[in-house]
Amino acid sequence: MNSENLIVIQIILPLLGAALCFVSKMMKSQTLQRLIDWFAAFLGLFVPLGLLFFLYPAVSQHPIQFYVGNQHPLIGIELRFDGVSWLLNVMGFITAATSWLYSRTAGPHTPEFSALFLIQTFALTATASSADLFNLFVCFEILGIASYALTAFSGKGRAFMAAFSYMAVSSTAMAIFLIGVFGVYRITGALSYDGIARYITRITTEAQIVGLGLSLVCIVIATAVRVAILPVYGWLPEAHATAPHAISAVLSGVLIKVPLFALGRFLFLLMSNVSAIDIVFKEILDVLKLSGTLTALVAVIFALSQREAKRLLAYHSISQIGYVVSAWAIASPMAIAAAWMHAFYHALFKGLLFLSVGTVIDASGSKDVYTIRGAYKVGLIPTIAFFIGALSISAFPPFNGFASKAAISYLHKGSWEYIILSIASVGTVASMIKLSRTFIPEGKSAKARPEYNPNILVLKPVTGFWLKVSLVIFALACVMGGLFSKEIGRLAGLLVGTETNPVPTHLFTLNSIKGTLSLLAQGVLLYLFVISPPGKYITHKIETRQPSFAGLLFAFSLGIGLLGTLVLLRH
Repeated sequence: MNSENLIVIQIILPLLGAALCFVSKMMKSQTLQRLIDWFAAFLGLFVPLGLLFFLYPAVSQHPIQFYVGNQHPLIGIELRFDGVSWLLNVMGFITAATSWLYSRTAGPHTPEFSALFLIQTFALTATASSADLFNLFVCFEILGIASYALTAFSGKGRAFMAAFSYMAVSSTAMAIFLIGVFGVYRITGALSYDGIARYITRITTEAQIVGLGLSLVCIVIATAVRVAILPVYGWLPEAHATAPHAISAVLSGVLIKVPLFALGRFLFLLMSNVSAIDIVFKEILDVLKLSGTLTALVAVIFALSQREAKRLLAYHSISQIGYVVSAWAIASPMAIAAAWMHAFYHALFKGLLFLSVGTVIDASGSKDVYTIRGAYKVGLIPTIAFFIGALSISAFPPFNGFASKAAISYLHKGSWEYIILSIASVGTVASMIKLSRTFIPEGKSAKARPEYNPNILVLKPVTGFWLKVSLVIFALACVMGGLFSKEIGRLAGLLVGTETNPVPTHLFTLNSIKGTLSLLAQGVLLYLFVISPPGKYITHKIETRQPSFAGLLFAFSLGIGLLGTLVLLRH
């Protein structure tokens, strides 16, 4: 079987699995329903992951580009499966498959949930291989619809409202995205990336440059909504905090990253063709690098201010995507490799944190980090899993987050971005200390607190084979990702087109240990300030500032206005 067929099969299999899940609803036997459900997940999540290993030899040599079904370019769906596509699919299928296993114990475990989960996975892998703008728009829409429904799957009022806000803002963004696509098509007469790239080399008039620049602004800002960076991140915290735990892991680990790299495949291809519009690309990337860097810091401040455990983690997702965007916007092959590494490692340790913290929340009946105590009672595996995740996101060696943040720090060494990201790292450590307090045994002083609820502190060891398996998979991946980070960095570099390893040669050294101890000390000091009376006053003011729907739309409009104005002023 040739590579083109394998690519189409690994995209279609999740959709076929979703169809099987709907078929299982017709079965009267519960046992038969469960068997079909498992087979559908195996077909849609695990088999495609295996196919990627068969595709690696071909994609490591050159990109595979073709029209599905050998259709005519005017009507066919063009796919481009390159090294970035392969890397994104590895990240997506590993995260999705492991999170789905967790849902077999913690729920939801209905055929409808599995079907929507597989449709979302199909949209993710299709997005990673899209090679024309309209097909990218369709993939974004399918991805969005599945995500809205999965966010609301818990059936709680907050989840419905979060899903609605996400849907409204995202739908508005996609309408603007479509306007941008129309603008590009009207100027270039093409929708395929290659067709657009060929045309822009012939653009010379001021009107065409401005028109294409504004069209790109619409596409970039609309995609930025899905990526959740400043100023268009406001939909994410509530959506991730209220979704089922398995969905939170996928939304945080994969959903907000794939659109970024899909946009990069489009922009970077156009930039490789020298043209009069190159200055527009550089301006857009400079703004995104600024936005990503500030996002890392601002979001971690919001994370530090949260009482609710999953909202704290949700803000950390925004902060970590800031690291990814700050590296991605440099647009060099080594920077893209470093950005993917942190995106992948974040998918692993944030998936681990969402699932382990979700387990504690379910066992305690509370989401409040100031109320939950003795979380270690849920069991040894969830406890170890949480601390591995916390050490990974805090960039402590030898865990994976240490390697990927070192790669990004190396890119920014000596710049103002390096300083901002270093400060954000201190905030990450402090917020993980805050979250870790849920594992402190409840002492006599706990019963004297006004918020003490004896029912909340009755935690029992969790049971469920697949819950523990999923936590073990993520935990081992965090450890192995750190120990073999140089090999993974070399692989990522080769697949994006560079022989330079984004991971520093000397990673685990005495200086790195000293740096880690210094980071820990600074994190402890920041945490002590947060729990002091002045710190509590400040964090309370920040926490009670809830984003409104009007504010979300205003932030989106502001982003378009500022970036569009920049393009107009420069031309």
